[in-house]
Amino acid sequence: MLTTTQYEHKKRQQLKKILATVGEGQFSHRQIKSLESFIRQNYRTFINAEPVLVIWNQVPSQNIFHDYHSGQPSILVIESGKDLQQHQRVAMFEACTRDWLRLTGQRIDQLIISILEGAVFKALLQRNSQHLTKRGKIIYFFKIGTDLLVSKLLDDYYAFKSSF
Repeated sequence: MLTTTQYEHKKRQQLKKILATVGEGQFSHRQIKSLESFIRQNYRTFINAEPVLVIWNQVPSQNIFHDYHSGQPSILVIESGKDLQQHQRVAMFEACTRDWLRLTGQRIDQLIISILEGAVFKALLQRNSQHLTKRGKIIYFFKIGTDLLVSKLLDDYYAFKSSF
């Protein structure tokens, strides 16, 4: 049986997640692997040394708009613990922005980065399925789970397509 201290330590060590939303086909396999590598490195350097799970949400290109025109913006949502200090947050923003723009050639107005405390991050992810029936949720999570597994096996990173 875990003591309260051991339980709190284990709870803090739960794998944090990063959701990267990009256009389907926007980046090559090599770019995604490089982006994921620097995201992990920056997370270790500025937020926490523990492992982090990066998940790629690939949105069909025709469903992405920027400034009322078809475009290719990217969204990076990073989960953090409650104890993240402002200087850590700023350093992570700066490093990720610098590295992302260098690797992708995107402009700064095409990148959105947010760092959310765990409960807010979880609520954001759950919001995507709130409108679904029980059957719809089963289909939704089966599709995403299948995509994640297949992409990990074939591409060596976790990705799902957000349209079925």
